[in-house]
Amino acid sequence: MMSTEKDSMLRVRLTQRQSDELDAIVGELQAQMPEASVTTSSIARYALEKYVSGHIAKRDGTKIFIEISTADATEEDIKNLYDLLSKLFDETKENYSPTVHYMVGEILEPVMMKMARLMKLKKPEMKAGE
Repeated sequence: MMSTEKDSMLRVRLTQRQSDELDAIVGELQAQMPEASVTTSSIARYALEKYVSGHIAKRDGTKIFIEISTADATEEDIKNLYDLLSKLFDETKENYSPTVHYMVGEILEPVMMKMARLMKLKKPEMKAGE
């Protein structure tokens, strides 16, 4: 992985854990989309844009932001929540307008993807570093 001068300037402000996590994300994205030429600085730029637009949206009241910790959730908790959210999403398609269904999808999709990743990580046969 090539590191540019901009990348190393950014790294000065990161903790080692954040830096390692960022390397992992860059590696994952480069493997999935080699044509996209993802770098640390391109991710930082994107994150800053999202942060600024998120900050504006929060201030203007045009978006809803929710942050929930999964630190104490058991695998069963996560699976139950995942099932509940899936059911809720399906119900919105049947009982509400396409706009409501779309907004619920926008809210739930990132949560459900994260939960699917957590469920995968918590399986005993999948140990870190293997």
